Amino acid sequence: MLIINFKTYRESSGENAISLANSAFDLSKEYGIPVCVCPNMLDLKDIARIYAGGTWAQHCDPDERGRATGWIPPELYKDIGVAGVVLNHSEHKLQFENLKRLVDRVRNLDLKVLIFADSIEESINVSALTPDYIGYEPPELIASKDTSVAKAKPDVIENVVKAIPNIPILVGAGVKNQEDVRVSLKLGARGIAVASSVILASDQKSAIADLLQGWK
Repeated sequence: MLIINFKTYRESSGENAISLANSAFDLSKEYGIPVCVCPNMLDLKDIARIYAGGTWAQHCDPDERGRATGWIPPELYKDIGVAGVVLNHSEHKLQFENLKRLVDRVRNLDLKVLIFADSIEESINVSALTPDYIGYEPPELIASKDTSVAKAKPDVIENVVKAIPNIPILVGAGVKNQEDVRVSLKLGARGIAVASSVILASDQKSAIADLLQGWK
């Protein structure tokens, strides 16, 4: 699986978000590789209407539905057709107790859960919550223009996969081309998480196609 985090870049917001999602899912069909997109909160509903099965939310909150001004409980995502939720991204960390509460609620809604972790230790800790996926991203390599986790720290990919054999591991942090994907998959990763390497590319569709070539 390739998961593309749109974050809040101008290049992946509004009409650009729709265009990027179209490219991602067209290429998913062409290459036969599952792709999921994580649009920003304002574009999420529009894209989920078109691509319900592959649209995930970037975050959700543990507050109960109702008196939760400014917060986004997971039930709202279920209502608009979102397929899954990303939790504990490096830019939006959550306390472990809140993660536990959210995983239980999200699972009851039949939504998928991806929990990010920035170390092997944290990966092992969140594995106790049995999410559908764990995303491993060494923080010092996130958005790196010069290297990637596959180049700089391939051993940690293998180590986290061995430490958590029963939950699929997605890796990110600087992943930007098919060789990074190929190395990560060879070391046991089950998927890839990307953001700026696609969003800020001069040709977003070509950047996605290059990543998907890594599965070949």
